[in-house]
Amino acid sequence: MALGFIAPDATDLPTSGALLLGERARILRLRRKGAVSANGSCHLFECLDGRIAINLAREDDRELLPALLHCEPETDEAALSSLFARHYRADMLARGVELGMAIAADVPVTGVHQWFAASCRRYRAKPAHSPRVLDFSSLWAGPLAGSLLAMMGAEVVKVESLTRPDGGRLANEDFFNLLNGMKQQGTIDFQDRERLRDLVFSADIIIEASRPNALRRIGILAEQFIAQGGLWIGITGHGRLPPHDRRVAFGDDAAVEAGLVHAMKLGWDTALFAGDAIADPMTGIHAALATWHFWSQGVSALVDISLCGTMRHAMSLGLCSTEQLSHWQALAEEDGAPLYPQRLPVVTATNEMHQDVREQDGARDKSEREWISTAKWRS
Repeated sequence: MALGFIAPDATDLPTSGALLLGERARILRLRRKGAVSANGSCHLFECLDGRIAINLAREDDRELLPALLHCEPETDEAALSSLFARHYRADMLARGVELGMAIAADVPVTGVHQWFAASCRRYRAKPAHSPRVLDFSSLWAGPLAGSLLAMMGAEVVKVESLTRPDGGRLANEDFFNLLNGMKQQGTIDFQDRERLRDLVFSADIIIEASRPNALRRIGILAEQFIAQGGLWIGITGHGRLPPHDRRVAFGDDAAVEAGLVHAMKLGWDTALFAGDAIADPMTGIHAALATWHFWSQGVSALVDISLCGTMRHAMSLGLCSTEQLSHWQALAEEDGAPLYPQRLPVVTATNEMHQDVREQDGARDKSEREWISTAKWRS
């Protein structure tokens, strides 16, 4: 892995990035389901002029379908297919974005794409210490990036809202612990703006995956953090700049708009999903790579990494021929053994909801505040 190359002292990194791409599917025993994602939440539908993907991962997503389709509530898959077939794709996309739904167009891969955008760059001396990372992200991409950074020697603290903890805690415990067990755990009231700001400015690196203006609305400005010498990693669905900043995305639908389903259709003559929310782990790996590179080179910046952009970059590097796909499929069918050993969590990411930010004598030069961990750890 490239991570091992830029951090040669990191001996705990996974043996291959491919292991991480299918890790959740192995834990949850997921299987490919064709026009429905492996986890069952994302669906492909034919419109009058093209195909879309819509991810119904949240409890209220199905409740929005009548507003999207201008219809009565409907849950039957065949009936939904018939309803989507009456609409133009652009109308579905525009309306879905306005409703805050994770919706994407099935489009072909075009050109070579940069997988990140760095702005507000500043340069400082290369650091002589390991970075302190505050991981405000949730679910998969950001937490994976944070866990890889912890393996590379960073001090990583997972920070959750006191009133809105990471939704990943409600899913599979083993998978959550793989992504977060190596981190310190902490919660904070995001409405306590002074304390939150003190916490943010005690860090070297911020990882967040909220909508671009979410933290800005409560007074946390990435530009100020960068001006103090920090590195800000913002993970989004489709990018931080308008009009993409309004869009919601999960791993499967983001991959569709990157061209993955279109590529599968070319290879297998059928529109189907590939992998399990594959844009999430792909983005997490790339985010860790970008973070360590910028940090080790003494660069402060706002780094925008999107799920769709990362997958689009990967897709643009080249597609397999039909012959290659058939050959690999035959090899896979002949040998059912896993390619890589499955990772197991070694630490449980517990959280007692007691952590706080307090004054400390002799704090690091960067801030007069330090994070006090009172979380209980189990191994």
